[in-house]
Amino acid sequence: MYDLTLLASLTAIFLYAVGFANLWRSAKSNSDSDSVALSDPMDAVATSASATTNTAILPWLTLAAMTGHGFACINALIGENGLSLSLIGVSNLIAVVMVLVVAVSSTKLPVNNIFLLLFPISIFNLLCLNLIDPGNIAPLELSTAQVGHILLSISAYTALMTAALQSILLALQESRLKQPSKGLYGLLPALETMEQLLLAMLWIGLALLSLSIVTGLIFLEDMLSQRLTHHTILTSLSWLVYAGFLVGHHAFGWRGVTAVRWNLAAFALLLLGYVGSKFVLEYLL
Repeated sequence: MYDLTLLASLTAIFLYAVGFANLWRSAKSNSDSDSVALSDPMDAVATSASATTNTAILPWLTLAAMTGHGFACINALIGENGLSLSLIGVSNLIAVVMVLVVAVSSTKLPVNNIFLLLFPISIFNLLCLNLIDPGNIAPLELSTAQVGHILLSISAYTALMTAALQSILLALQESRLKQPSKGLYGLLPALETMEQLLLAMLWIGLALLSLSIVTGLIFLEDMLSQRLTHHTILTSLSWLVYAGFLVGHHAFGWRGVTAVRWNLAAFALLLLGYVGSKFVLEYLL
């Protein structure tokens, strides 16, 4: 099984690297085509066509890389003795979910340039998975349903964490509207696209969080116990804030700074529920 994990990891690393190289060339070609458009329109068209060809294979590279990465990640987390929530294993799951969220969003929105950040992160995590031994953590002997709930919960946290980070990036991008795009800001999608990406991330994250709450109520006997009451309440409040913003967006057109504030407030509740429950269980009980 280790040989298969290593093979899947190496394949994913190679595909991520190829995808990054193609995307970087495409971004550079688009920049070059803009700079020569005024002087030679025909050369600009040729350069743009080359960039389009490079990005045409990106979805397939991303899908294949995610498949290999996901396989290696699941093998690292789920072993013969149960679920091992090692830092390296969970970090790889987070990387896979982040790529997946943007990949799903990219089917409707032009947000491929964000992979320029996510692909190197994924490669780094895969290298750590194969070069660094996991810490001393006892595997959890859980049923298949419980394992599914935990992995689903981590995926929900990751998707919403990605949305929170993206909302911060959106706020920074809005603050630079009066300044010319320079450096990394020039590679970001347009502001309207970034807002649409945030909404897509929130819908995906809310769906995963909803499934996490439902599966927890069904499969976890102590979900409503006294020691986890605060966790359940804060998670439910976070769900309500996320849902409240999405309703407000569609009903009243909430966006921009309002979207950022609601998103960060909801994620703060979610994070407090997780960190708070860990603190209570490990230090107070």
